[in-house]
Amino acid sequence: MGIAITETRSLDPSSHEQLYYQLYDILFQEITGGSLAVGDLVPSETRLVEQFGISRETARKAMRMLVDDGLIERRRGVGSVVVATRPKTALNWTSSALKLIDDPTTNAVGKVEKRILSSGVVLADSKASGALNLPLDTPLFRLDRVRCKGETPYYRETVCLEASYVPSAPEHDFSKESLRAYYKNVLHVSWTRATQIMRSTGADEETAAILHVEPGFPLLVITRVSFDANGIPREYGVWKYRSNLYYLEMSLVK
Repeated sequence: MGIAITETRSLDPSSHEQLYYQLYDILFQEITGGSLAVGDLVPSETRLVEQFGISRETARKAMRMLVDDGLIERRRGVGSVVVATRPKTALNWTSSALKLIDDPTTNAVGKVEKRILSSGVVLADSKASGALNLPLDTPLFRLDRVRCKGETPYYRETVCLEASYVPSAPEHDFSKESLRAYYKNVLHVSWTRATQIMRSTGADEETAAILHVEPGFPLLVITRVSFDANGIPREYGVWKYRSNLYYLEMSLVK
């Protein structure tokens, strides 16, 4: 088991984000995005210092945040090991989970990444205003992304939040930065519960073009509303998955 090398991305000293947070987000994305798997070693602090030209304290802070997330564990004589690909602060769906089909005929080759389709402030339509309990035409921050591996698109993700709740969101590049990490480390919030609906629907023309399928192609669609600690609906999201790449696994407990 060798040391996995993080993708080369430079840190921006002029950014409003601290260097340790920028480094943390690079590693967070690699772990949660699948580039690093459970059992893989992450680069040592010494290697991160050399690669990114940062201080040891900066590297240490970034690693400490990953430990606090429950993503890595430091083991004497071994190094920092990935122990989970989902942060312990994430909502746990214990009754069901969407999983990627393990089929060589559908496994694309290439880098896993999220590509921005659009990002910015829009006015709330009836669906978003109803989900977030806001008046029609309330300004919302809307993020529309597609997750790909190589040139193969896997799913489309559209997320809306009240613009005044996330005033700095338009400044962030969420093709590289984790939205979950932004919630936790910039907004300092986490969702305490969520309501979720799953259904099957045919792809509309726009989504079909984005996901490289024919219009009407069956998609697995998840609609979710996430609530903060005060029970206020904050995030409205719609995820559209290609049904030939994902399946639903459910656990029944007594």
